Amino acid sequence: MKRGSARSLSVFVLLAAALAAACKNTAAPEKLAGDSASFVKSAKKGQSTIGIFRPSITTFALRKSLTVGFSDVSVRFGQAGDMPLAGDWDGNGSVTVGVYRPSDSTFHLLNKNTDDGSAVVALFGMKGDLPVVGDWDGNGTTTIGIYRPDNSTFYLRNSNTNGKPDLTVTFGIKGDVPIAGDWDGRGGASIGVYRPGISTFFLRNSNMTGKTDFAITLGVNGDVPITGDWDGDGAATIGVYRPGSSTFILRNSNTNGDPHAAVTFGSPGDVPVIGSWN
Repeated sequence: MKRGSARSLSVFVLLAAALAAACKNTAAPEKLAGDSASFVKSAKKGQSTIGIFRPSITTFALRKSLTVGFSDVSVRFGQAGDMPLAGDWDGNGSVTVGVYRPSDSTFHLLNKNTDDGSAVVALFGMKGDLPVVGDWDGNGTTTIGIYRPDNSTFYLRNSNTNGKPDLTVTFGIKGDVPIAGDWDGRGGASIGVYRPGISTFFLRNSNMTGKTDFAITLGVNGDVPITGDWDGDGAATIGVYRPGSSTFILRNSNTNGDPHAAVTFGSPGDVPVIGSWN
């Protein structure tokens, strides 16, 4: 299976609408540059790197390394109110962007990181649901899902098509933010949540209801949870995006401790997006 591209992706969904509404920056992402970094590393195949979605101009700006600098890839896609996504939607080994449209509960997924690419569209979920994507069956393809805050339940599809859930998993409590990743490095993606009130990640190693396998505290009030394979070792680990300083703060293990990397990229109002753009 193509493990590296699909297992370590996550979505930053709870604050996306608020950030979009607050965003007043209309500068082109091609001009973005960071201010500082405590970690410099060229990305290798399968390693997750950073990016942002600028709601005011519905444009993705993507970096191919965990370093400060200008965007390497820019993709204009979506419309006002959309939430950014990333995944290997067709299982070809390339991670591309997409959006979830809350107004009609549809996923719009690009198979190429270009402005003129055609999108796969799938209807799934209902009003109030939050999008979450991952390789749920371990076949190398990222597919859609939603998290329903009202009942703290994940509804996951094994294909990017309309239909009923293939998996239904209750996990978390009211106010949690859904995330996904290959936490144990065995292939495929499993669920997790971030609890903003206590800045803590709760991760499951399987897509079944049960107790937490990992509980890790990282971040401060207002941070947005992110996950990715930051060091390219095959396992997804935690991180947060700090909107106030446009900084990605990353851990290379799912344990408590100081950040292994801090990279500034973007501008106020941007929404983080993670993928292996190489």
